[in-house]
Amino acid sequence: MRHTISKGKVNYWPNRYGHQPAATVQEGAYVDYQQKIAGIKQRALSKKFKDHFSQAQLFYNSLSEIEKAHVQAAFSFELDHCDEAIVYERLTERLGVVDGELANTIAEMVGGKKPIDAKPNPGKKAKNLSQLDFLPETPTIKSRRIAIIIADGYDPIAFNAVYGAIKAQSALPFVIGPRRSAIFSANEDSSSSKGIVPDHHLEGQRSTMFDAIFVPGGEKSIQTLSKNGRALHYIREAFGHLKAIGGTGEAVDLINKAIQLPEVSLSETDGSGVVDSYGVVTLKNASPDSLKEIVTVASDAKGFLEKFVYNISQHRNWQRELDGLSTMVAY
Repeated sequence: MRHTISKGKVNYWPNRYGHQPAATVQEGAYVDYQQKIAGIKQRALSKKFKDHFSQAQLFYNSLSEIEKAHVQAAFSFELDHCDEAIVYERLTERLGVVDGELANTIAEMVGGKKPIDAKPNPGKKAKNLSQLDFLPETPTIKSRRIAIIIADGYDPIAFNAVYGAIKAQSALPFVIGPRRSAIFSANEDSSSSKGIVPDHHLEGQRSTMFDAIFVPGGEKSIQTLSKNGRALHYIREAFGHLKAIGGTGEAVDLINKAIQLPEVSLSETDGSGVVDSYGVVTLKNASPDSLKEIVTVASDAKGFLEKFVYNISQHRNWQRELDGLSTMVAY
């Protein structure tokens, strides 16, 4: 490590500034130790030293499809802020040595030149380079923050079932309402009940502060929330950020109004039961029997609570982005 602090106006003064000749032995330059050897002694580098791309190629190949998409998006974003053509054209040329498809995608996005002679990618991969290689063996939602959105007239059965299930899984439920004062369920009378006081109102916390959202049914509650632009934005934003979304009863119609994508299947009143589509878990005909305690958290779970908790445990629904659905919703 170089500890000398030069006193010039440029780095590596005076050599870079004045093009000084190489230092002599008297000035402290390096000298090879004289020794008897057999053969020719020379200072050389192996061919592998000139390989600047195989490590980058191995890393990129080892990523999951969603991570590759994020790498492409990151390059495209940064180079979009570069006005010098020589910069992004050279970079797309260099990326062609790593992966031709990556280089072509970036070149098309930022206006660069697609590499003519992209280097073949042998496709070698290595373990533990993708973040998805480190998912817990047992799905868990411990410490996850889940927003439960309600208004006056909400369904207490669905609310209590989901709230209790979240607590039982060591996650953190947060009640969100149109106001941070008492909100009453469909079975409560505001004159004789204390109701429930939300942790935040809709304008006080964004959906970005939570890992998932759940909306219980209740005709009056959904009528109120469907007229609240912030409530609709909550659902759209959570969908765009690939988070798990759950809804029961009349809330299914609210979710449909917010997302409006035919590609996302929702539960209906025809007895279709629990529907899990791109991490949006819905149950139109919710009842105490259909909201039983969680038995197992797995991808093949059957019940509403189990499916909803499993989707939360996956952190994000990456397929939603890979299929382009997250870009179809304005948020």
